[in-house]
Amino acid sequence: MMIRTLALAALLLTSPAAAQNVACVPDTQAADAAATNAGEDLIWEGRTSTGSEIRFYLGKKTWSVFFRRADGLWCTSPTMVGTTRKAERV
Repeated sequence: MMIRTLALAALLLTSPAAAQNVACVPDTQAADAAATNAGEDLIWEGRTSTGSEIRFYLGKKTWSVFFRRADGLWCTSPTMVGTTRKAERV
């Protein structure tokens, strides 16, 4: 599951749509505060295969991803937030 999530995040980070409607904050503390305000907690942080830092947040009903741009800002976009649902086991 985590590998699928990482692959999706990498795709979103590199897509042309990711450059549009991006909301950024100056540092991780501000990203954490934004997620906390949305009822989410930091559950994982890491790097993509291209070196982009990412932070995954999860709430009871929502999730979000922030990524660090080359200029140091931490950003998210409408394609990097959503609602959760219980996964069905196959």
